[in-house]
Amino acid sequence: MNMWCLMTRTGSLMSLCRKSAIVQSATMTLLIFIIAFLQAVLIESLTDVPGYLGGDVTLPSGANPSWNLSKIEWSIFSNITWIATYRNGQENIERFYLYKGRLSLNISSGDLTIHNLTTKDAMEYSVDLISTDGQDSVNKIKLVVKRRLQNPTIQTVALISKNGSCCVLLNCSSADEGVDFTWQIKPPGVAAFPLSGHVGNAAVQSALLHTTPNSVEFTCTSSRKMENASSVITLKCDDDKPQPQQQSRSRYSVIAFVGGILGSSLTIFLIYCFGEQIKAVWEYVKEKWFPSQNSA
Repeated sequence: MNMWCLMTRTGSLMSLCRKSAIVQSATMTLLIFIIAFLQAVLIESLTDVPGYLGGDVTLPSGANPSWNLSKIEWSIFSNITWIATYRNGQENIERFYLYKGRLSLNISSGDLTIHNLTTKDAMEYSVDLISTDGQDSVNKIKLVVKRRLQNPTIQTVALISKNGSCCVLLNCSSADEGVDFTWQIKPPGVAAFPLSGHVGNAAVQSALLHTTPNSVEFTCTSSRKMENASSVITLKCDDDKPQPQQQSRSRYSVIAFVGGILGSSLTIFLIYCFGEQIKAVWEYVKEKWFPSQNSA
């Protein structure tokens, strides 16, 4: 309420002043609500910027490319802690101990690069910008720090020589969740029977190798969204050299289990290659599950 209204004492003018004060109060309330709403909309519309542990990431300032920046202030913790600034032609990127030695500031674009990312870097960042002609801008960026996919592990379940060829059964597994697997074999002429899809966090590959001086390269790739990680194993079939024997019946069980889930064509292949192992598994099962029949 203005001073003129406070000094007025007549009834009509007092009533007019009261109405004016109510309108002003309602207007201020509406403005505060609109500002709060717009701020909420801006925050909800933020785009996450992904980064990876141990890597580098650049946070875009969102400055107009035509601006000549005179002031840049990057901050965290609700805009109360500066981590990088550019004022009066002076750059300071050593303001906060958690980021010392890990920041690079582009004074032309206002973009901030964080090096050697850690999990503590995952938070919301604010940047205040002022151009030489007095234009200003405030932007917020949310940094999401992720772990890169680990290289999968390839295990040789079985490698057996038979009739001048080698039968090989490989298992590829990953410590990461929610990954898909693919196999690649070089040279491409090798007879291979891959598992369609995968079982849990593992994928199986079987192949028939001929006794040749050439080695065969197996590559297993795990993928999730836009990420890929690969491991390679190289095998060579040498029928003249003794092949390693399997160490336990549990490994034979893996062979039989794989044959059961891969389909009829691959089952035939496994029976051809690993018939002795499958027979050993069957004898073991009969011995454990049907002891009375064996004794009879």
